[in-house]
Amino acid sequence: CHHVTGECSCPPGWTGHDCKHPCSGGRWGRGCANACACDGGDGGCDPATGTCSCQPGFTGQHCQ
Repeated sequence: CHHVTGECSCPPGWTGHDCKHPCSGGRWGRGCANACACDGGDGGCDPATGTCSCQPGFTGQHCQ
């Protein structure tokens, strides 16, 4: 928490007043500010790193 305001500074992939909520589907990073860049299969991505989670039948960095 910030030493003056008391506001939580959530680690990448987490959000909310108390940082207990993972980023919603399709979002990742600090403040959930980044959009997942995953293509085919729509497996989503890791909320902290943005690494794509490919559905069966899809491979590659962006599940292309």
